[in-house]
Amino acid sequence: MRIKNDVDDWRFCYITDFCYVGYGYMAELSKDLDFNFEAGVFQNLFGTYPIEQAIEMYRTWESYFMYYVEDLKVFHISIEIDS
Repeated sequence: MRIKNDVDDWRFCYITDFCYVGYGYMAELSKDLDFNFEAGVFQNLFGTYPIEQAIEMYRTWESYFMYYVEDLKVFHISIEIDS
């Protein structure tokens, strides 16, 4: 995730989710979902689409992410500020 300060508020630039593709020692990390709000595009393993076509996908991703953060406590969230 990248969040940018825009005068008096903050906005998401992009959110990228990764997955392993392949099996065993041949598996490699790859972009699974990429919501690029600045460019207005959504990418997955099948192609690139206008961000408007990804509204339901984003809602699903967000609900799962929040479940993992709040209920399962799987992720530790830290914030770093670039200077």
